[in-house]
Amino acid sequence: MEFEEIYKDDYITNFWNERNEILRSEWKTPINMPEEVYRKTVLAHIEITEKYAPTLMLVNTKNAYYNIEPETQDWINEKSEKAMKNQKLKKVAWIVSEDFLAQISFDQIIDGALQDDAFNIQYFTSDDEAMKWLFDTKNKVHT
Repeated sequence: MEFEEIYKDDYITNFWNERNEILRSEWKTPINMPEEVYRKTVLAHIEITEKYAPTLMLVNTKNAYYNIEPETQDWINEKSEKAMKNQKLKKVAWIVSEDFLAQISFDQIIDGALQDDAFNIQYFTSDDEAMKWLFDTKNKVHT
């Protein structure tokens, strides 16, 4: 499947597949990243999500090692909740980080985002598994 690179900085690259309305994000956050830089990266990702309004999202955090502070987790939940209200997102495939502490941080953010039960999310260790699930019509989100 072809993806067009739509945004890139030192910590995240976003790709778009217009035909299938898939936003793919690859996170590369070092463990010693400044908090304010991480927040700017998150805001850039939220802006891209709002602009492209994906139906499906593939988030690869295998190289995301930054440990998200609890205050920042709350901040991300707040910002994401506002941004997701008018989105048509149905499914998110999350390719997990192998860094245990970073993954716990991401899990806590996702738990907060799922309070509305707005979309379906699954965790994977490979792109192939994640893409297969995204296109599996048996796993539709409950509406």
